[in-house]
Amino acid sequence: MTVFFTWLLRTIGIGGVAFLGLYIYDWGIPGASRIPYLSSIPILGDLTTGRAHSYAAEQVRLATSQMVTKFERDAIAAQLSEERRRRLIADQLTTEASKRADAALRAKSEAEAELEARIAADTSPDGGRWSEEDQQWDGRR
Repeated sequence: MTVFFTWLLRTIGIGGVAFLGLYIYDWGIPGASRIPYLSSIPILGDLTTGRAHSYAAEQVRLATSQMVTKFERDAIAAQLSEERRRRLIADQLTTEASKRADAALRAKSEAEAELEARIAADTSPDGGRWSEEDQQWDGRR
């Protein structure tokens, strides 16, 4: 390896080696990014993929994470509005049901009061008063 570097240094000089090193650092080694798991090695991965490709990959990751966040936020907002709509419907139905229950309770109280009044008005000794219609249906009388 040192033989290669000394040959390269003699051939293109220190400026050429510096330029080549910075170019590889910035853009990476062509084709090396296709090797699986090579880019995940800390220093070697930066040299093989290059700073520009690493930055681009990071920007893509950030953009997609924000898109997922925006999608999730929109989905949660839609779910919240649907739950609020259902809650409003449930509140309206509860109010109507309580009004019907109050009306039924009043009707029951009125019916019980009417029955108590009819029972109190009955003064016959046998505990019941026959109307003419009842006597028509009774075959014994």
